[in-house]
Amino acid sequence: MRTTLSFLSALIVIPFLVCPANAQTSVSKEFKSLQEAYEQRESVTWLDLSRKGMTALPDSLFELVSLHYLDLSRNQLTSIPLQIKKLTKLKYLVLSHNQLKTLPSEFKGLTLLQSLYLDHNPNLDINQTLQVLANLPALKMLSLAGDNISVVPQSIAKIKQLETIDFSDNLISALPDRLTELKRLKVLYINNDAYFNLEQNIRLIAQIKSLKELHVENDGLTQVPANIGELKQIEYLFMVGNKIKALPPEIGQMKHLRFLDLSENPLPPLLYDERVLDPKVIIRLSKGN
Repeated sequence: MRTTLSFLSALIVIPFLVCPANAQTSVSKEFKSLQEAYEQRESVTWLDLSRKGMTALPDSLFELVSLHYLDLSRNQLTSIPLQIKKLTKLKYLVLSHNQLKTLPSEFKGLTLLQSLYLDHNPNLDINQTLQVLANLPALKMLSLAGDNISVVPQSIAKIKQLETIDFSDNLISALPDRLTELKRLKVLYINNDAYFNLEQNIRLIAQIKSLKELHVENDGLTQVPANIGELKQIEYLFMVGNKIKALPPEIGQMKHLRFLDLSENPLPPLLYDERVLDPKVIIRLSKGN
């Protein structure tokens, strides 16, 4: 199972995995076989069918109408059947590492879906995909990592409830202007993208007032741009695996910064002696601290 676990969400437990103390039933069993799950099709909520070599999804899958969690990652799927609309209780769907090109309009029936992983589907039609996802009222987390995206469509703003977006492993140089319309966005990943120009995107990122956590890791950054100080709303900043040798004094203008991860950068060991940040800010200089 691939997850995008942000610093902010590290302590969050997926709600449907927890049972009240006085519940009569135990935590739902995790099934890894469609045949076994089908035998309890009225009650099964958790199914992992990753790495099964599937090129198509069987009709029997869509009779598991109580599913909350479904992992179909690392198969050879090129399409999702129209019957997906039957799984109306889905909250968490993993479609990572397939060969998907589009999503059916019937996806709009997944009105409870909160987390969707579409990462590493390199032939995905991003425009069509976002048009479909705009119909999902509960979608909070979306991963589009590794989808060969060079331009993010402005229609991303139509997915109003988004709180976390993962754009890692793409070819994105600039973020769309309408990203600022996502008033609930808290966490943004733009990792492993040598095309991304942080300096030119800071002003736009600064306008996303709800954003608290920013990941620009392994992006080949040689320096922290002086306008970093505009990101006054950011509390957690991850710049792991870049080529940063010094911090500009303007970073001290990030008044809400609480945690800065500079692991795997060629920074001098005496950074703490000359730093311009508030002493309360936690700085990680290596994975071991």
